[in-house]
Amino acid sequence: MAISAEESKLISIFIQTLLYGAYTVIFAITCWVLLSRRPRNRSVNKTMLGIAITMFVLGTMHVAVNYSRIIKAFVTFKDEPGGPGAFFNQLSEFTQIFGSTIYVAQTLVGDSVVLLRCYLVWGNKLSVVAFPLLLLLGSAVTGGGILYSFAKVVPEAEIFVVELSQWIVAFFSMTLATNIICTVLVAYRIWYINRRAISFSEHSLRPIMLLVIESGAIYSATLTTLLILYKAKSWFQYVLLDAVSPIVGLVFSMVIVRIGLGLTAANGRSEDFGQVSTLRTSGFGSASRTLDVHTRSKSVELSSFSAAPRTSDLGDKPVDLDRSEPSASFTKLDV
Repeated sequence: MAISAEESKLISIFIQTLLYGAYTVIFAITCWVLLSRRPRNRSVNKTMLGIAITMFVLGTMHVAVNYSRIIKAFVTFKDEPGGPGAFFNQLSEFTQIFGSTIYVAQTLVGDSVVLLRCYLVWGNKLSVVAFPLLLLLGSAVTGGGILYSFAKVVPEAEIFVVELSQWIVAFFSMTLATNIICTVLVAYRIWYINRRAISFSEHSLRPIMLLVIESGAIYSATLTTLLILYKAKSWFQYVLLDAVSPIVGLVFSMVIVRIGLGLTAANGRSEDFGQVSTLRTSGFGSASRTLDVHTRSKSVELSSFSAAPRTSDLGDKPVDLDRSEPSASFTKLDV
C-alpha cells in the first residue's frame, strides 16, 4: 500500500525530531571544542564557529516550521476539503515556501563548507574547485527556481508536477555532484599527502581520509535516496527531505568533534591530540632533517604535508609544520 502525504509528514517529523535531538547534543560539543579545546594563545576560529551557529539556527527554524505545518494540517485544516493531505499540497502556502527557503539556504551553506575544505586542502588552488564552484552557483540558481515555482504553481498542484520537478531534480543533482566531487578531491589529496609522508613519519592520515569519506558518503547517500524517491513519485521522499536538514549539520559538526576530541587521530589510534612527535629521518636526498609533527586537538586543525619537501628548502634545519609561510610544504586545514 502506497504511503500518503499526511502519513509521510507524520513519519518525517518523528525522524527529524530524533535527528535534531542528536544534532543539538553534537552542536553543544562542537561549540565547546571550538571555544575551549584550543591553545590559550590562539584565538577562536570564528569562521567555523559562525558556520556551526548558522547551521544550527537554520536547522532549528526548519524543525519549528515543520511542526507548525503539522499543527495547521491536522488541527486547523482537518475538516477542510481534502483534509491534511490537501494542505500539504498547497505549495504556495507561506509555511511551505518559508520552510523550503530555509532548506535551500542550509544546503547551500553545507555545500559551501565542503567546497571551502576542498579549496584549503588543495593549497588555495582555485582551478581545482572551479567546477564544484560552478555547481554550487547552479544549486543557488535552481534553488531560487524552486521557490519561484512554488509561488507561481497552480493551486492544489502536487510536488511532482513537471514545472517543479525540473528545478527540484536539477537542484538535488547539483548539490549531490558538488559533495561527491569535493569529497573525492579531499580524500585523494589526503591520500597523496599520506603516501609521500608515510616513508619518514609514523603518523598515518588514513583515519582522517576515512573520516572525510564517511562524512561525504552519509550525506551523498541520503541525497541519492531522496532523488530516487522523488523520481519514483513516492510521498516517502518527505521523510528523507526533512531528515536532510539535521544531517547537514551533523555531518559538518561530527568532523570537528571527532578530530577535536581525538576520536580520529593521525596515527589511527584514539588518543589525546596534545602530543608532539619528533621524527628523525633521511630522505628526499642526503640531508637529514628533524620533522616536528604537531597534531593538537585543542587547535582543531589538520596539518599535513602537501608535497615532498625540496632539499634546498629544508637543508639541515628543523621544519615546523605549524608555520604558515608559503615556503613550508604543508597544508593546514581548519575543520
